[in-house]
Amino acid sequence: MKQLTLLTAALLLSTLALGQTTLTFGQSNLRPWDRGPLTWSDFSVVDQSIGQEHSYLEYLLDIESRTQEVEGNKIPVRMAVAYMDKHLSWVDSSHRTPQELRYNRVLFNIVELHRRRLQIAIDTGNNINMDYHMRLLTHVADSFCQSTRYGSDTMAVAWWEYDIRRQLDSINPILVAKHTEATRITQFKPTLSFSMSMGLGTKFFTGDLHELFAPSAGFYIDVDGGWYRNVFTFGLYFGGGRCKPDSIITVKEKNKLFWYDDLTTLDIHIDYGYNILDRTKITLTPFVGYGLQAFLYDEGDNTYSNGPAEGCWRLGLDFKYDFGQEGFSFTVGSTHTLMALALHGKVYLSFDRLRSIVGTPQGTTINAQVGISFRTRTRQIIRPSQPTSL
Repeated sequence: MKQLTLLTAALLLSTLALGQTTLTFGQSNLRPWDRGPLTWSDFSVVDQSIGQEHSYLEYLLDIESRTQEVEGNKIPVRMAVAYMDKHLSWVDSSHRTPQELRYNRVLFNIVELHRRRLQIAIDTGNNINMDYHMRLLTHVADSFCQSTRYGSDTMAVAWWEYDIRRQLDSINPILVAKHTEATRITQFKPTLSFSMSMGLGTKFFTGDLHELFAPSAGFYIDVDGGWYRNVFTFGLYFGGGRCKPDSIITVKEKNKLFWYDDLTTLDIHIDYGYNILDRTKITLTPFVGYGLQAFLYDEGDNTYSNGPAEGCWRLGLDFKYDFGQEGFSFTVGSTHTLMALALHGKVYLSFDRLRSIVGTPQGTTINAQVGISFRTRTRQIIRPSQPTSL
């Protein structure tokens, strides 16, 4: 029993090793058409023919998935490929003649012609039925083999050689490359976007306001939506602060004095921005907006009285950098969608004038915010030109 177990293990290991060797060997023997004309060194040599066949060309037509990097994003692309298998292709040792080699070269040209047509079908976004393309290639290849009596009819081989070369020239590699390049992705154009940001913020007052209020610190929430490069934001800042010890503020409505009181600072605003930079990970958006800046006074026992509240214009810069990002599947030729966790930063100036306070103090408030943004962006895929009509 022990000997049987050891024998079984040995056979299993041998099978795995043979499978790996065969896979590596098979991959190394795949020869593409663009490597140059076939030579007899591309064929295995055997000692007999099969009927009228003195040589045999094993070919493969398929689609490989590759990636194209655009703005740091790896976008899947599909490439038509065609190979001959050097290991499975053979020639009778007594028939390695120029005529027999010419016959195999024409057959390989037929394979390349169908590869180019398959690439054009891929690039134009047509639904690919590989079974149809393979059956079509096999039909043409069989017609060639039979009509030339497997290469023995030199006149028929010459006619096929001319006709296939003419068709290859009409879809030459340079034209296919240009056509394929015309369908490649070159950049992304932003379309829709949405994000929600939250974090910490602070306010520093200048001018007359600097004499009245100490800096404020608090929390903020921003919600924004965009269309192409246009961005609209609704935001809320809620923070604490103080009146300065030497400040005396008279609010007109109540004719009341406040000094060294705790404050709650409230900022509600709506902004319009325009993305001057929209890359895969980074967006930079200058904006202008209008908001309400309000101060609530803490009178103790969780009681707040109304302080000054005035509308003000705002001008600033919004910044987002994705440090966690996931790309979603997209419709070929149309859009690409990203969802991301991003670092969010914002710096802006608000131009405040508090008319409800005696003396109408005014000044520029310097605002800074930093936090986390959850955002999604849908972007249109841009290609260099329309595909060439072939």
